[in-house]
Amino acid sequence: MAMTWPSEVLLAECDPMGRRVLPGFLADRLRESVGPGLLGLAMAAETGPNSRLPLDDYVIPIPGADSATLLHGVRDPRHGVRLEALWGRLGEVLASRQGDVLADLGRIGGRDTPDALLRVAETVVMILRPTLTQVDVAGPRLDALTDLLGDRTTVGLCLVADGPYSAAEVERVLGKPVMAELPCSPADARVLSDGARPRRTFKTSLLLRSFKRLGRRIRATADSRPTDTGGESGAVLAGIAATAGDDR
Repeated sequence: MAMTWPSEVLLAECDPMGRRVLPGFLADRLRESVGPGLLGLAMAAETGPNSRLPLDDYVIPIPGADSATLLHGVRDPRHGVRLEALWGRLGEVLASRQGDVLADLGRIGGRDTPDALLRVAETVVMILRPTLTQVDVAGPRLDALTDLLGDRTTVGLCLVADGPYSAAEVERVLGKPVMAELPCSPADARVLSDGARPRRTFKTSLLLRSFKRLGRRIRATADSRPTDTGGESGAVLAGIAATAGDDR
């Protein structure tokens, strides 16, 4: 979605279970060192607990996306324990950052969920397929989000159109609005998830057009909410896969 975002955006991979962008979409698209990313930032936070996080030192540009940058996540899930002390400080930096932030938090509900990042988000989007199993799994996670965030944060759904139920049915059961529906397009999705060679029509594909619509919806939702600050701030999106599978 960062590739089609309507303004300057940082994609932050904050899933404690591991990164996806470097070994996937960027696998054959980078020719320079990518640096240590999120883990390096966590180590910098450990050595300078009272200083401002040097976030920009660990961010890299995303090839093919002029206004998008990446903070890539950890490779080894065992490093997740080093991130726990980072989340609060990172949330403060992301919330005050110029431009927007898309934060991929992975699946929530466990003890390693980055609650501090959820608390500073303006919009949270949960991704799922409209199947009985995934809707059932999403319910208690949405309840947990409500307990954590109250009504100060917009929580919406994004459906991957690969299931028997309609958006209206999912909305009725889960009590949250469907902000977008993504097509089930395995060939185009593999370009993003696995770095597959894109078809000539990839840039105009329904998948990318759907991402663009979702980005505009999120941006408009964030812009419509009152803020407590006098200046402009970025919108922090927490992208969440709610199921035992991986729909990101």
